[in-house]
Amino acid sequence: MVSFGWLVRGAYAVALATLAVTAVSAQVRRAPSQIDVSKRAAEADPVLALAQFEGDAAVRRHFEETLRRCGWFVVGGDAAEADYVVSARHLSGGQETLAMQVTATKRAELTSQVVAPAGQTEVLVYRAVDELLRRLFAVPGLCDSRIAFAVAGAGNLKEIYTCRFDGRDAQRLSHNGSISTEPSWGPDCRYLVYTLYTNNATSVVLVDMENRRQRTLSRFAGLNAGADISPDGQWVALTLSKERRVDLYLLSVQTGDLRQVTRDLAVESSPCWSPRGDQLCYVSDRAGQPQLHLVSTAGGGPARLLSEREEAVSPDWSPVSNQICFATRLGGQYVIGVVDMSGGSAGGRRIVTRAAGDWESPSWAPDGRHLVCSRGTGGRRELFLVDSRHGKLVAITQNGNHSLPSWSSLY
Repeated sequence: MVSFGWLVRGAYAVALATLAVTAVSAQVRRAPSQIDVSKRAAEADPVLALAQFEGDAAVRRHFEETLRRCGWFVVGGDAAEADYVVSARHLSGGQETLAMQVTATKRAELTSQVVAPAGQTEVLVYRAVDELLRRLFAVPGLCDSRIAFAVAGAGNLKEIYTCRFDGRDAQRLSHNGSISTEPSWGPDCRYLVYTLYTNNATSVVLVDMENRRQRTLSRFAGLNAGADISPDGQWVALTLSKERRVDLYLLSVQTGDLRQVTRDLAVESSPCWSPRGDQLCYVSDRAGQPQLHLVSTAGGGPARLLSEREEAVSPDWSPVSNQICFATRLGGQYVIGVVDMSGGSAGGRRIVTRAAGDWESPSWAPDGRHLVCSRGTGGRRELFLVDSRHGKLVAITQNGNHSLPSWSSLY
């Protein structure tokens, strides 16, 4: 009889209880190249002043709000002393247009323009701020993306929803009337996978996000859970309980071919892919309690990631900054840790949440700096935006029970 033990944490507890932008912006959305954001970790965020805005007042307010929330600027202050001074002009008609001009104290002036279909001013603003992040910091943005997450309803049922990085535009994705959980985005936002618990069985469901069509990807006897799509979109790493053991497998999205990755008596789960797709980081209890391990997708023995004794679960690997975030038990509560994988070896972990509550299930934003995670307090869970540089926390959801978030790439 397989004992799932510590797997009751996170998702397993659930089971038991048309936009157009400049061509250069589109290119950034497709490229998964790694960017060194750690160099800026010691720097203070630059001050940005919005000196002039021509156009709709509501669009201006959303533009300023998004500039603040993106976490890369201190917005406000005297234009004469700001690091960046922005002037913008909003035009609407056959399409929405936002033209921006930026002057900087230490850089040449730059101009940029983004467009969106008529009436889509929120999307226009997200794209505009992302364009500034790309041009000023050479990083993908995070605003024009979506977060998938599980929402608990009556009778412990759960469904999958998505929303914007600021909590706007929440949309229900699944309608299973059961327990739908553990969503995980694939590259380019084309596919999403999640775990479905129904009729005393589990399965992994693949969602075609363009057509909103769903199909069962894995429904073997026993456990099918924790799926994560590879960087090239060809494989899904997941946990199966075949042969009375809980191991990691790779499943071909197109053919259904199955490859076993781990073969031992330990319980293993929560795989996530390295940026190059040649390794998995996952959770195993081979050391006596849940710890993070690495294994090659081509086979071979696993290696423990960290030397700390505390429980570590729910890893996510950023393709941009090459860092792994995870939840770890520290001082009687769960906190979020980050470890830098640059150079191919793990550096020391950093704890990025210190506030009260249980902080769990982190997922990296497209910019490689921020992450989303759930915070549990008073029997409820809400999603928060966390700045891994400064530890700043911003609420994304409220007045609900939201958990297990996954952050998409840019649209």
